[in-house]
Amino acid sequence: MRKITNTCLKLKVICTELPGTLFEDPYGHDPEVKEPVYLGIQHGKEVVEQVPADRCEVVFYPEFRVGEKPDGSPNFLGPYAQGRPADRFFYLSWGMVRDSGDFEMFRRLKIRLGHLDWAQVNRALESGDPIVLTYSHG
Repeated sequence: MRKITNTCLKLKVICTELPGTLFEDPYGHDPEVKEPVYLGIQHGKEVVEQVPADRCEVVFYPEFRVGEKPDGSPNFLGPYAQGRPADRFFYLSWGMVRDSGDFEMFRRLKIRLGHLDWAQVNRALESGDPIVLTYSHG
């Protein structure tokens, strides 16, 4: 199979069943009520594209450069990519936007990329359509 490398791959990340703009720790580890809650995506060390967490659906379109790891599998690179090449992922981050405009993160979700193979990557690159990832647990 021909591998298309060093090009830009777009993902479409669909988040549904968001919890709303008020968060209380269901386990009681953090007594502080968080409000208003926003969801964003981590770009480098910064959380960007923050939106209120009371939406029915939020969609992010992170882009990654695709290279090849020593084992031949896809290596996802760029400012959204986190972790070592053997365990690439990106973060969705929950937080509050303060009066200053600063985003104060209190939780994040690691979305692993290791399950994406060359067939999926090549299909997306050849068609121009993003790979769609859906997360429906808030």
